[in-house]
Amino acid sequence: MRGATDVTEYFYFFCPKCPDDRLLRILDCCFTKDEKGNKYNDTYKRKAVRSFIIAFDVTCEECGFRDCVKVSNIGWQGGTHSNALQRHNKAA
Repeated sequence: MRGATDVTEYFYFFCPKCPDDRLLRILDCCFTKDEKGNKYNDTYKRKAVRSFIIAFDVTCEECGFRDCVKVSNIGWQGGTHSNALQRHNKAA
């Protein structure tokens, strides 16, 4: 899943099936985890207030694509996207 911000602070998810970065509509969201503190606070200079996972139910009105996207601060904490993909593929 890809996305970007515009001139505001808002983030938009792009439909992976449609051309021209068509925007997905967010239908719902929920916290699947929300706890005080963060296990990475001892490792990094900037401290996270909490550990969280936010799940978004997204859809494309144009092609009918629908998926769940999660945003988290409890997993991979830095590096490159290719490193994160390699890490995930080794775990699978």
